[in-house]
Amino acid sequence: MNEYCPHCHYKFKKEPGYFFGAMYVSYGLTVAQGIATYVIARFFFEETFDLRIIPIIMTVIILLATFNIRLSRLLWIYMFKNYSS
Repeated sequence: MNEYCPHCHYKFKKEPGYFFGAMYVSYGLTVAQGIATYVIARFFFEETFDLRIIPIIMTVIILLATFNIRLSRLLWIYMFKNYSS
């Protein structure tokens, strides 16, 4: 991760532990993606809850893990960015 933004020179590394809150954002994204995957996948199965849906949900969550880490940090930075300066 860059220390400063190359465009606006915003300092990304605030203090140690700044991005611990991004873990909660990442958890929320993962839960939302899991629920969305379940809703989409259940149309392809006859039963309401088929155990074959679980590996599908796990695969989607694992494939999107690196995307979630970056997106959660980005959202965490923008939630606390001071827009007045």
